[in-house]
Amino acid sequence: MQSPVLKISNISRSFGAIHALKKVDFEINKGEIMGLVGENGAGKSTLVKIISGFDNGYEGEYKLNGQVVRFETPVKAELSGIAIAQQELSLIPNMSVAENIFLAGAKVKKFATLKKLSEEAKPYLDAVGLSDIDPSIRTNLLSVGEQHLVEVARLLSHDAQILILDEPTAALGEQESRRILDMVQKIADSGKSIIYISHRLDEIFKITNRIAILRDGESQGIINTKDLNVDSLVEIMLGRELKNMFPVKPTKIKEDTILEVKNLWPDGLIEPVNFKVQKGEILGLAGQLGSGAGEVLAAIAGALQIRSGSLVLNGKEFMPSSPQQAIKNKIAYCSSDRKKDGLFLGRPIMENLTSPALEVISKFGIRSASTEQKYSKNLALEFLIDVKRLNDESGLLSGGNQQKVALGKWLSISPEILLVNEPTRGVDVGAKSEIYQRMRELADNGTTIIFASTDIQEVTYLPERVLSFYQGLLIRQFGLNDIKTTSILKQITDPFNETNL
Repeated sequence: MQSPVLKISNISRSFGAIHALKKVDFEINKGEIMGLVGENGAGKSTLVKIISGFDNGYEGEYKLNGQVVRFETPVKAELSGIAIAQQELSLIPNMSVAENIFLAGAKVKKFATLKKLSEEAKPYLDAVGLSDIDPSIRTNLLSVGEQHLVEVARLLSHDAQILILDEPTAALGEQESRRILDMVQKIADSGKSIIYISHRLDEIFKITNRIAILRDGESQGIINTKDLNVDSLVEIMLGRELKNMFPVKPTKIKEDTILEVKNLWPDGLIEPVNFKVQKGEILGLAGQLGSGAGEVLAAIAGALQIRSGSLVLNGKEFMPSSPQQAIKNKIAYCSSDRKKDGLFLGRPIMENLTSPALEVISKFGIRSASTEQKYSKNLALEFLIDVKRLNDESGLLSGGNQQKVALGKWLSISPEILLVNEPTRGVDVGAKSEIYQRMRELADNGTTIIFASTDIQEVTYLPERVLSFYQGLLIRQFGLNDIKTTSILKQITDPFNETNL
């Protein structure tokens, strides 16, 4: 039996009164793909920071190759063969692929031509399946999936023996996600160890040997993947059985058109789109990243330039030229990037929840603290947000709770149309279920919801109808009884193959 290359025993980490980790155990063998799972706030990020040298204020024992270590900085961890590719890309967009690969680490060149760097970058690009990429081109010309692969190539150039991949497919569609998974398996086959963190449990089951499970900062064991299924894994993660991830759909769609999209042609689409949405309906826009589905939502919300088109809302034709105009017409828009433009991360949860409805909590332009507190408390309760934390900064919340705030704040304007781009990106399975249930309740109470998603399960089981998009084109509509995972997947990845038509 081989000894673990990395072994952590009884690791505890506290931040004041918050116990992020409590006597956690973790290990990984050479050439193993180890899954690391848990709800948002379970302690995954803290554990990863300790392993990668970002946090050395812990108690417990950390062994690497049988030797006790304590890394004071990420650089020292990297020099010992541990590297992390975080969910947020750290590449410099305007620099070439080759320059990004050798930007830091022991192999940084003091003097080198781009041609020389490109030649030296090729083996690392080959290792991650990017043999067809020219190392001299700017990184921002690559797709998001290819940029993630370049990030991993950069780690390989640093002679990393243990790679930590944090949500590498969170922002990717089906095809690019498969490419990442193929790369992960290839790297593990070469003898390197990989800690794979993902909320996409199907990926965890596809590629891992074992799964380390955290719940509320405590180890729930390291279990062979073959001895688990999705239901049993979720039960261990949550500490309870999750009976239904998705709420029950209505048996038929109401025939009461509330919104008609007419010849809408936003930037990013090849041709205009036309469709209608019924009152209280959940409509899903399915497509991979760059398909145009997200652009349609942004255009309806007045957040993206259009070449032509209009909306008919409750019989009135107009086209918002800004998000403010959309909000005045009771159209709310929750973007796909909650950290960039969904939340004020440095401000309290209470202020985030009431931010779209300043007129409601103000009198003569002066904000009423008591009104704001009462109003935000009601919004928090509606979206299962802890009312005791209303004065905490939103940036301190887990990803799942941040998403609840990003969605919940729009209830403050009582929207007729709620547009949501990637409703559960980077959100754990428990928070996903809560968000889906709340979206269904809102729809049942008359709010019309249009969401775009690259998550194939989400677009299969949540909406009553689905519109599929592919490379800037609206391809097909799926009715209530036509929605099937395989059919949608074919239409968003290879719609023009005759066997799919």
